[in-house]
Amino acid sequence: MQKLFLKGLGITLLLNLLVKPATIFLVDIKMQNELGSATYGIFQTMLSFTFLFSMFLDMGITNFMTRMIAQHPHMIYKYSNRLFTFRLILVVIYVLWTVSLFFILQFPMQWFWVLSALIAHQISIITVNYVRAYTGGLLKFSLDAALSVAERSVYFIFGGILMYTTFIEPINLGWFVTAFVGSSAISLVIATFIYLKIVAFPKFHWDTDFFKAIFRQSYPYAILVILMMLTARLDAVFIEKLHPDGTNQVSYYTQSFRLLDACWMFAVLFGSILLPVFSRLLKENGSTTGIMTTALNILFSGGLLMVVFTIGIKETMFDMLYEDANAYSYYTWVFHSIAFIPMCFTVVFGTLLTANGSLRILNQIALLSLIVVCILNLVLVPFFGAIGAAIAFLVAQSILGVLQYFVVRYRMKHLLAKNTWLKLFILSLCLIAFMFAEIVFQWSILYYIVGLGLLWVVLVFGLKIIDLVQILSLLSKKEN
Repeated sequence: MQKLFLKGLGITLLLNLLVKPATIFLVDIKMQNELGSATYGIFQTMLSFTFLFSMFLDMGITNFMTRMIAQHPHMIYKYSNRLFTFRLILVVIYVLWTVSLFFILQFPMQWFWVLSALIAHQISIITVNYVRAYTGGLLKFSLDAALSVAERSVYFIFGGILMYTTFIEPINLGWFVTAFVGSSAISLVIATFIYLKIVAFPKFHWDTDFFKAIFRQSYPYAILVILMMLTARLDAVFIEKLHPDGTNQVSYYTQSFRLLDACWMFAVLFGSILLPVFSRLLKENGSTTGIMTTALNILFSGGLLMVVFTIGIKETMFDMLYEDANAYSYYTWVFHSIAFIPMCFTVVFGTLLTANGSLRILNQIALLSLIVVCILNLVLVPFFGAIGAAIAFLVAQSILGVLQYFVVRYRMKHLLAKNTWLKLFILSLCLIAFMFAEIVFQWSILYYIVGLGLLWVVLVFGLKIIDLVQILSLLSKKEN
């Protein structure tokens, strides 16, 4: 099973490394510079707003189906038509709720067309993720990896045409939204063809008893995702509503959050592979120690390198990427980047708890984090804007990640490999010391990059945080 995890992870990371960084740095950031902070702030506010309740479109069905299919592959055909009908109902609920809330919160009416387009975008994205429940649950990781980059690949092409050709001039918010939403629509078409090949053509099948049953089984997953989504995405709404210069502050926050989101995209790939693998292992009463330790070591060591490297060159990095970067951008990133470490805990330990069906305790932890992030945003955002929101985000993610680990360790009794935390502590201490040395002695960027990279390689492989010999042995082992 560990070999399957590593192969699936390798394919998924390769495809995503080819597509997603290019999209962010060559399209997203350039588009924000082109549109300006105020205009892009409108788009980002509406994107965050539609994203907040997009789990109404899913109600936890995707995680529920991934876990169920991984444990019972023969169930793939049994409920497909009923689920198709149920999801149509959820689409109607989501649209009505989001539009109603738009008017209740009294957003400017001239933003409504952006809202409408992004509602369509969320419907497409959640549907693609639903199809990935089938590809992931069946452990078809190559197909799942292709689906994971479909939307970003199309967006890269459309965005590239907008930004690097003269076919369309001038570039405005309308053209950008068209490219953004058109990309998700095409990915939906691709996912539909895959669904038809794996399952069958969906038919309308109304079954009230089934809808009630599936809601009872999946609503804990839905509550969990909604709570975690609110914890992560409420910030932009708080900033826009609470800070005197809300629209511009949202743009500064987005400059930082976009980079965190890019890192998070790769961490989530681990979760999408870990969920079916953990589910299968738990069903077969297998040990999770090996896969859990491997995943944590890769995520933590890679994440720590990213944190130390980017904080050390934050001013240079943001000035290169954004035309209007300032102190808000720099210091928002400091807190956002550090938050990536506890977010990695959530990917590993939260996924294991989800596979185990420990939804009650997960929801309790997520609710606590949401309460904390709301209180901190209310206190900090009016005075500190984007930086205050980033501090709230860091505290909330730390609560999520640390408490989830404690539940895995002390309630589930699942252990990491011996000395895992000691090795990660030594790595952290050395890299952070190197970063402070760079701040004190003002080394050149080249010296800092080379020195930090060499130190990371020596420690990660010397301490066997990532054991290349073991990984190569697993990958070369023949299947039984």
